[in-house]
Amino acid sequence: MCLLPLPAAAKAGLDDEARAYLARKPVISIGVVADNEPYSWVDGVEPAGFSIDVLEEIARQAGVSFSYRFGSWPEIYPAFMRGEIDAIDEISFRQDRAEKVLFTEPYHFRQTAIMHDGNRPLGPISRLEDLKPYRVGVVRDIFYKNQLASSGIEVVEFDAIPNLVRALAFGWVDAVVGPEVTLMFIAHKSGLRHLTIAGKVEMGGYEREDFRIGVRRDNPVLHRILQAGLNAIPQQRIDELLEAWQQFGGQALTAPARFRLSEQQTAYVRRLGPLRVGVMRDYAPFSFVDQGQLQGLAVDVLNRVADMTGLQVITVADHWTRLIELFERGEIDIMTNISDIEARRSFTRFSQPYHVIPNVAFTRQESLRLTRPEDLDGLRIAVGAGIFYEAALRRRFGDAVVSFSSQDAMFRALREGSVDVVIAALANGNHWIRELGLSDVRIAGELDAEGIRGEDLRFGMRPALEPLVAIVDAALGAITPTERRLIENRWLGAATLPAEAARPVAAGLVLSDAEQAYLDARGRTIRACVDPDWMPLEGLDRAGQATGMSAEFMDLFAARGKLSFDVLPVRTWIESLEAARARRCDILPMVLPTPGRMAFMDFTRPYFTSPNVLLGRVEAPFVERLSELDGRKLGIVRGYAFVELFATRHPDIRLVEVDNEIDGLKRLQRGEIDAYLGNLITASHHLQELRLADIKVVGRVPYDWSVAVATRGDEPMLLSIMQKLVDSLSDEDRRRIETKWRSMRLEQRVDYTLVWQVLAVTVFGLGLLFLWNRKLGGLNRKLAETNAQLAEANARLDELNLRDGLTGIGNRRHVDRYLEPLFRHSQRHGLPFAIGLLDLDHFKQINDRYGHEAGDVCLRAIGACLQSAFRRSNDHVARYGGEEFVVFMSPVAGEDPLLRFEQLRHEVEALEVRHENQVLRLTVSVGVASGVPLEDTSPAAYLRIADEAMYEAKRTGRNRVVGHQLPVAAQQGE
Repeated sequence: MCLLPLPAAAKAGLDDEARAYLARKPVISIGVVADNEPYSWVDGVEPAGFSIDVLEEIARQAGVSFSYRFGSWPEIYPAFMRGEIDAIDEISFRQDRAEKVLFTEPYHFRQTAIMHDGNRPLGPISRLEDLKPYRVGVVRDIFYKNQLASSGIEVVEFDAIPNLVRALAFGWVDAVVGPEVTLMFIAHKSGLRHLTIAGKVEMGGYEREDFRIGVRRDNPVLHRILQAGLNAIPQQRIDELLEAWQQFGGQALTAPARFRLSEQQTAYVRRLGPLRVGVMRDYAPFSFVDQGQLQGLAVDVLNRVADMTGLQVITVADHWTRLIELFERGEIDIMTNISDIEARRSFTRFSQPYHVIPNVAFTRQESLRLTRPEDLDGLRIAVGAGIFYEAALRRRFGDAVVSFSSQDAMFRALREGSVDVVIAALANGNHWIRELGLSDVRIAGELDAEGIRGEDLRFGMRPALEPLVAIVDAALGAITPTERRLIENRWLGAATLPAEAARPVAAGLVLSDAEQAYLDARGRTIRACVDPDWMPLEGLDRAGQATGMSAEFMDLFAARGKLSFDVLPVRTWIESLEAARARRCDILPMVLPTPGRMAFMDFTRPYFTSPNVLLGRVEAPFVERLSELDGRKLGIVRGYAFVELFATRHPDIRLVEVDNEIDGLKRLQRGEIDAYLGNLITASHHLQELRLADIKVVGRVPYDWSVAVATRGDEPMLLSIMQKLVDSLSDEDRRRIETKWRSMRLEQRVDYTLVWQVLAVTVFGLGLLFLWNRKLGGLNRKLAETNAQLAEANARLDELNLRDGLTGIGNRRHVDRYLEPLFRHSQRHGLPFAIGLLDLDHFKQINDRYGHEAGDVCLRAIGACLQSAFRRSNDHVARYGGEEFVVFMSPVAGEDPLLRFEQLRHEVEALEVRHENQVLRLTVSVGVASGVPLEDTSPAAYLRIADEAMYEAKRTGRNRVVGHQLPVAAQQGE
């Protein structure tokens, strides 16, 4: 039995004496500092942290087991010296200690670094004196405090590193000095991803602390064992562990086990059908509506969960007060941005949190500092209506608390002076500060109400959907650290810009003396690498010159910074990446940040976004979920950021890496791949350029291209310059460039050097043409027959794609296909238009009492009733999702559409739906919007008003029709 550890011990290269020692003593006691995140602490009952992970790797390599003893350094070091424990971790070499202690080689150097707010970046920092213009935060009584103060730096002390990090995020200090890994860990754990490392400076040797394992001198054998175990760990593995804790809170960087639902879970999800998901429409950057599109961090997470589990979701975007009301009544199935509090547990089943953010106090009062609740006494406090901490604040402050149904209104009240303080999530508040231009608003501190710190964003489900909680939790746990980083960087990196940094600064762009000197030393020339074949975003023309949108952005940067860009000629995007890695080029002007690229490049904030789409051949059906591509070949350009993500996220999709987008589209046309993942802008360009009329967009993917400027990682001065240039871009700059390249038509080029050659070939070909004419005629007739058959098949397939599989009436694709044209026809000709939304009353009770098969029978009956009631050529009926249906039409002159819907309601009420010897009675609530569309009205306006009317019908008793005629003012206001 004593020989069991030998395989690992042999791997570590232990001698016989060491093996004998382990046979006698396989468990080694070791002292570890507690409360030292992210290096070592107790997470519940289990030890956790980077140092713990390293010790476990040593144990695995050397064939030992560690028994951990946690405590403060003054507790564990004397115990180690008294011989009560065998070894001690995180000890630094000192000559006086070396007389009694044997040290392993260092496995980590804790680096002291300077952290700043990426939205309020410092100037170049290369020595302590460069910090003189700034307020610098440190932990109270830290050993290097006096050195900072003696250098003329204004030092502000805080009790602990978490308070230090928050002070920087709130703008109380301009920079903080502390251990790099710990600062980054706390910042990311707190959701403050805009805080980044500004640099490192010499501090008389104090800036670098070595981590080793110590053994008393009377135990050299154990020292050899631990050193051998440490030697056996590849340095790459230690680097991975460090990055996992520094950047991802300890999550493994490697792909997790493949996510797959059990058969029982899959069947449950399939039975659920479409679910209504409530999403706040004004909670940027977590969820908000922009130009009619729902987006944000929470929306990306929702899409990811739906993609992994197969859930069908219908989003309901509204203000919080209405969403929570609908959710309590059971009319919404899932809430997206909800926090776990006792009062909600009676009607909510909560997932694990997918993001935690601090709640802070925004104010215009310079002197206010929120450190305890008493600091808010006598002030008027604004909160979002229904927010989880509203009740706690009202108990403490009474009528001084004012609730607002929208975030916009809350911050406008702060601007107008009707409230003194707004309590909101940090990123959400910063968004509204930027949107409303509130340059005099500052952060007074963090809310700590009855022990609640931070807002935990979770998914909340109706109690009847309790089995869904475990499914959602499993999906959240399977989202890789890389995916989480991409989502958070996309929304939190740009969302926390303060107002003064968000406004266009082109006219006032100022580079510091150090930045000007940097450019002068380089001849004011920066080397750039681009993707040579990614038009119209970027490319190289025949002369090797940069072209496309990125070239336009570089022209703006060059003019505003009084510099020039030297573009390196490359043949492929892979060559550009390799050139950047080898420092042969200084920037990549339009690139997606990824963890792999962050190893050798720094990134500005994203400055341009374009959607990703799936393309297929014209006969291909639309793809609603990426899982529909399982087992199929998906083309993607080699080296693109999404190769890694798709390989991890969808292992059943067979990725085919192509040389460039044109190669991918041609392979798709030839049938060598089933679909191609591309950027909407570039794919549209190439489809036009290649005249590929037999390829269409068949789906949307959850992630967009949010591109930034990447700068070489060894020159932070260059990052500072490029960030200022990126900040100089106005919305008008972006719109102008995008509009120009989206609308640009291909030039017709004629190569006149080939004219005579073509003419000669043509004359020769005319002779052959006569001989082939008869045969070609026959072939053409057959081809025409084949084309007719193919067109008929495509038409049948297209019709099937527009029909709901259960009811046989139209589906959402039918609505997307026909709603807009019919509406615009009515608009152009001044004809009436009407749209009705129908919801089957108490449908959940039918499913719960009689089962989903009975529910399906009822839905089919409603579908048949709709087809019978609305059969004119301009009547369209469709299943909108779940138990909700839509009818849109152009009524004939003088006809009242409400009467037709009222007749439908009577017909449904009279139905007798039979299922397993049961007779089921049905009713519907109907909302109708009608009128003659004005010039500036959209179908969305009619849909919204019909939806409001439908909920009014449900609120006022159900089984009724509520109609709204769109007045002129309402139409114009949409």
